[in-house]
Amino acid sequence: MEAIRSFDSDFKYDNSKKYSLLLQTGSDAMVYAVYDIADKKYVGLNYLPFNSLTETQINDYIKKTLEEDPLLSNHFSEVVFQHLSFMAMLVPESLFNLKNLREFLKFHYDIEDKDLIHFQELKAAEAFVIFTVPSQIEELLRSKFPHVKFSHHTIPFICNALIPIDNKDTSTSLHIYFASDFFDIVIVRNKKIQLFNSFYYKKYTDVLFFIANILNLFSIKPDNTKINISGNMQEVSELKNELKRMFKILNFEKYNPAYNYSSRLTLLEQHRFANFLNLNPCEL
Repeated sequence: MEAIRSFDSDFKYDNSKKYSLLLQTGSDAMVYAVYDIADKKYVGLNYLPFNSLTETQINDYIKKTLEEDPLLSNHFSEVVFQHLSFMAMLVPESLFNLKNLREFLKFHYDIEDKDLIHFQELKAAEAFVIFTVPSQIEELLRSKFPHVKFSHHTIPFICNALIPIDNKDTSTSLHIYFASDFFDIVIVRNKKIQLFNSFYYKKYTDVLFFIANILNLFSIKPDNTKINISGNMQEVSELKNELKRMFKILNFEKYNPAYNYSSRLTLLEQHRFANFLNLNPCEL
């Protein structure tokens, strides 16, 4: 995916207004969006792909962007960082214990001892999301934005699955978020989470294999099930064609209509950034 700068040509930072800054990094790109709090409007975003940089080069690139991008030198009322990664767990309230956060993650993932563990309660899910942020990234962000809040891409993903725009819908639904080399899946039935999991994949047939097994495991009939797609998936692709053969109702996520968006933002493939921009109503 190429770099995107999607601010209207006449946009200028206005010091008299209050803005929030949303930041995200993963293994493939850095993206940030600016949100006008009073107008409830996303005024634009900047998407910066890493183009196969090494981990060290990525950290240097992020540092350089934070230091040299003039827009990021402005004052923001609130800064929220969303980490895009495979490493996150959804833990029920009944099992959550502050003393065991690292043990929860270490049971499933290889994490660095120096990385700090973060968590966030999702009341709608009656659970907590536990995640970590690479220590170097966290240090860079805290030095630039001392009051930064840390989040994870799975938080708006799960939030959006549980609290859809049509909140009267109680049917079974599948929600899939695609990163470049893994995908997250949530099954919601009667407004309750039946499954949250993540899977690595190399080709689209891997995705189909996992989905077919999940449908079988949970006795889900694809003809009567809605599937919602967000993230890094091409609208014209073999994967989409195969999913359309499996499911009668295939939906690419759109921006939340409760918020306003710059005219340039509305021209983008909305499912690619819907989850990122939905961080605001879930988090702030």
